[in-house]
Amino acid sequence: MGLLHAGLALARSLGRSGIPVEGVVLKESDFGLSSRYLSRRTAAGSDEEALAALRDGSRPVLFLERDEHVELVLRHWDEVRSLADVPLPDDPEAVRRLRRKELLPELAAAAGVPAPRTVFAGSEEEIRGAGLTPPFLVKPAEGQGFALAFGHKVVVAETVEDAVAAWRRAHEHGFDTIVQELIPGSHDRVFSLFTYIGVAGEPLADVVGRKVRQGPLHFGTSAVFEVRPEPEVGALGHRILAAAGYRGFAHVEFAHDVRDGRFKLLEVNTRLPVWAGIAMTKRFDIGRLAYDDLGGAYPKALGALDGAATWIYLGKDVYVSAQMARRRELGVRGFLAPYVRRGKVRATFAADDPRPAIASIGYLRSRVG
Repeated sequence: MGLLHAGLALARSLGRSGIPVEGVVLKESDFGLSSRYLSRRTAAGSDEEALAALRDGSRPVLFLERDEHVELVLRHWDEVRSLADVPLPDDPEAVRRLRRKELLPELAAAAGVPAPRTVFAGSEEEIRGAGLTPPFLVKPAEGQGFALAFGHKVVVAETVEDAVAAWRRAHEHGFDTIVQELIPGSHDRVFSLFTYIGVAGEPLADVVGRKVRQGPLHFGTSAVFEVRPEPEVGALGHRILAAAGYRGFAHVEFAHDVRDGRFKLLEVNTRLPVWAGIAMTKRFDIGRLAYDDLGGAYPKALGALDGAATWIYLGKDVYVSAQMARRRELGVRGFLAPYVRRGKVRATFAADDPRPAIASIGYLRSRVG
């Protein structure tokens, strides 16, 4: 369910293995709909149409690409789990505790995982009384709807009044928000754990790495992501997931705080990251691993992805890098560095499946226009 960058990578991974893949999307702009590896395509205009696609045929394994897909499953938890095997834990509250950013710091504190100071922005009075020292961040409490509505994931508030204004705007559009301590200069020190925790509760595959470039600048999704082992990131990520009793795919994001040298928890996504394709290659295929595990095949653990590997979304990176160059944050050598490394993984293009890359041009234009 979902056929943008990560969903497309998963469809290709399974399709190349000879596994029948059906695509369900909630938006027809999902460019992976044109992949040759789909045996059937469903553009669902409602929850009921998405559920109908699950009922039509034998019991599937259902993979979820984006927050909106996880939210659909949470709305119809019992029915979906009666129809499909899903890479999520048995308890929906475990998913909600990780997704809600005002609940996550409490779970992190109980698990001994450092996190920036965070308060739920329930009202103007709560923001003014939060006791945080600006600048700080105003973020949605959950999901990707905020970013889709406003074109950015967070608002950097230089003053309390800026935070109140950002809260008011979000509140008017129906979004719950948090106010969070801004870790200074951390935009180029954002690290992630992407993992698959099997149905038996053991981690079966890990990827740890760093955002190299992102868009929107400093607080966006990856345009370039590189594998970069950091044992503490892996350990802390698994600690928070274990505390929640989590199973399935998870993406845990940290910022490295140079003030005290600690990695601090930013968020947990109970789905694939946009750069998941870095872990769906011939030598390391987390997608096929998860499919086999959910199907009861007891696959052998892959361990941690090591060696040089860089995921590149060329179209977005050109746009982001041009912005950085204008701000004197990036030169030619810095731009080219990821492209001359070994182990490059393309975000959309594949020689055996070129149509989605062509379709993705229109999608990118709509996102940056």
